[in-house]
Amino acid sequence: MKVQSSYGNWKQLVNIPIILFLFVQCSQLEIEKPSLFQFLFLSASPTSVGVVTSDFASGGRFKTFEPNSFTTFPTSIPIHSDAVGRYTNDRVFIVNRLNRDSIQVLNPQFGFLTEQEFSVGQGKNPQDISVWNDKYFISLYNADELVIYNRSSGIKTGSVSFTSLRETYSTSGIPDSSVEASYMIQDGSSLFVLLQRLDRNDVSGYLPPNSDSYLVEVDMDLNQIKAVYTLPYRNPSSKIQKVFLFGEPHLVFSCVGRVGFISQIDAGIIAFRLSTRQFHPNRLFAEETAGGDILSFQIKNEEYGYASVLDAGFNKTIQVFRPRTGEKLGTLLQIPGNIGISLSGLLLTNEGKLLVGSTDFSRPGIYVYDTNIGNVLLNPIPSSVELTPFDIFQLQNLP
Repeated sequence: MKVQSSYGNWKQLVNIPIILFLFVQCSQLEIEKPSLFQFLFLSASPTSVGVVTSDFASGGRFKTFEPNSFTTFPTSIPIHSDAVGRYTNDRVFIVNRLNRDSIQVLNPQFGFLTEQEFSVGQGKNPQDISVWNDKYFISLYNADELVIYNRSSGIKTGSVSFTSLRETYSTSGIPDSSVEASYMIQDGSSLFVLLQRLDRNDVSGYLPPNSDSYLVEVDMDLNQIKAVYTLPYRNPSSKIQKVFLFGEPHLVFSCVGRVGFISQIDAGIIAFRLSTRQFHPNRLFAEETAGGDILSFQIKNEEYGYASVLDAGFNKTIQVFRPRTGEKLGTLLQIPGNIGISLSGLLLTNEGKLLVGSTDFSRPGIYVYDTNIGNVLLNPIPSSVELTPFDIFQLQNLP
């Protein structure tokens, strides 16, 4: 096995089997210390989830958490303070964003040790990664291309140009050159990429969506754009979920429009029908109903969905909604805007546990709700994951 890093165009080769052998031999001399197998192989369980945590300053950690027993495993892998995670092709991919600008690959079979890391270019701000055959496709926030890297070497081999999709309007009269490519998802050989297309030169100093946002379909075999779909609402911000709704699969994601200090009620959760390549005529959950910007969500089925909502007064809520009708069913958690606690990371596990990350700096952690028994909160005190949780994801390959 090869452990690779392309920082500064250098590589380091490590013979993992030899290290394992030497470690096992040494551990036999001090049996009171944890064995190698405890360290490497007891770092997760079949129902564990991955958690990206951060101190929002010097760095972060990748942790594993078991929501049924509220167990946080001891494995703690150093990552960037601004990162998100994805599990695919039997690996954890940590997307280290602005100021580290790298992809870090962790191997679950060896205690999530880093087996590869490579830079995507200083200041490019990577957002997501997809794996196809021998290629990595990586979306960049500060660029006008989808870059392609060799899977084994971590070297750039090509790109898909988004230059023709740059916004052509700015309130300043000078449109910027970035398309703000964010989250992606695969369907067969097609890769769907969200382009926010924000106005970085807007006279307000914020980044409003003054142009339409796009969903771009890329052919991963031919490395070229297959189709471009204009979103019915602007500024997609959530990860894309593939959900079986209305009898067939849809791509579902949340658009926030104008958000934060320029918040407006102008978007919501939308669904894209894969069979027809058309958007569902109705929002699954509208901002008018939620009362604010829907930052993230999870859908259990047509009857139950869960959304993290931020309103204009910076009040944070976790709301229950019905995707089939778009109606609000209730509120699970509410945090007033004058309290310095945010909600970051939302995941509904395959076992029906809803995980909510709390960024309370005095007691950060993960709340666990059981959606199988009426959305009951199982741990009134959030379970610690060492640092503040930022992103939570399944440690399973997507179908």
